[in-house]
Amino acid sequence: MQLLSQVVKWMLSLLLLLNIRAFPTVWHFRIFRPLIYIWVSQFLLKIRAIFLSKSAKAKAFEHWIDSLTPVGASPFQSTVFRSWASIDESDYNFHLSNSSYAKALDAARFKLACQLLPKFIVAGGVIPLAGTHFQFVREIPILAKYEVRVTLQAWDEKWIYIVCRFVSKHKSKRSTSVTAKKNDTETSPSFFHAPVSSGGVSMSSTPLNSPTPVPPTDMDKLASKLLATEEPDGATLHTITVSQMCFKMGRITVPPAVIFAINGLCVPSTPTLDSTFDTLAPETYSPANPPPHWDKVKSIASRLHGGSIGKLQSFLRGGWKDVPEGERWWEQAMGGAVELQRQQNLQVLDLLRKGMAGAREIR
Repeated sequence: MQLLSQVVKWMLSLLLLLNIRAFPTVWHFRIFRPLIYIWVSQFLLKIRAIFLSKSAKAKAFEHWIDSLTPVGASPFQSTVFRSWASIDESDYNFHLSNSSYAKALDAARFKLACQLLPKFIVAGGVIPLAGTHFQFVREIPILAKYEVRVTLQAWDEKWIYIVCRFVSKHKSKRSTSVTAKKNDTETSPSFFHAPVSSGGVSMSSTPLNSPTPVPPTDMDKLASKLLATEEPDGATLHTITVSQMCFKMGRITVPPAVIFAINGLCVPSTPTLDSTFDTLAPETYSPANPPPHWDKVKSIASRLHGGSIGKLQSFLRGGWKDVPEGERWWEQAMGGAVELQRQQNLQVLDLLRKGMAGAREIR
């Protein structure tokens, strides 16, 4: 009887251990882990600066927030969220359940937001989700490890579009070649190739500028690139998703270009002439060599330059509307090659929004 009691005890302990990721607050920790890191580092900063003067505290905070801010980076950034198909997230077919993909997406998207937009996060901004579209390509076996590769791909005056790719890496070159052959013979239908009609459909968002239409052949190439079923490193693609989100400061929707520029994202710098070799040398923007619009950001958000978190919040709540059309520095920061890439990607990804808006009219 004692042996049976021990066996039952160990079985229950094992069952609880295998389902530990379904325990209360575990999901919250997985989601908010990047934000917890920011909170903890900010708290430790306050502890270290407790005996410093106001000016020294301002300098310490400035250095801390600048160390988190991706000054000079392109807005088309990617990050990787790693996880595995646990028992509680798998279905009766011993695969990752379709409902669990959305669960992993929450953590993956939040990680990208904390890496790209620390100033917006610290200012108290939120990023509501309007919708996510899934295309399931291949199942993820139970207990298998996988990656979610998250990339910001496009935006307009209101919405941003984030593409996530669930992939797993091969264990050997042989499996890579086998999968490659399999991919050559298997094709998954793309929902982007369905004809979309905007007749009778009211669209709420508007593009930044009227983009130059991309020729059909170029559109096909761009769609194939964004929705490719093969990864450059040979990893197996399992699922691809497109998430539609926006930026909110209180109840006010903030244009994505404003948020990106506030966080130091910008168009690449123009190459400069190297007098030594008489060649063009690329000049990369960075915290040490900030982009031209960075002084404007400092004057709003930095206490050392006459700004504050309160001024930043006020600017995001609608102060940006008071800036005259020709002086909107965030449009310059997001211009050039960034604007061209944004327009091209948007023409592909915006078909999803139009398709869903059109579906509302179908009865």
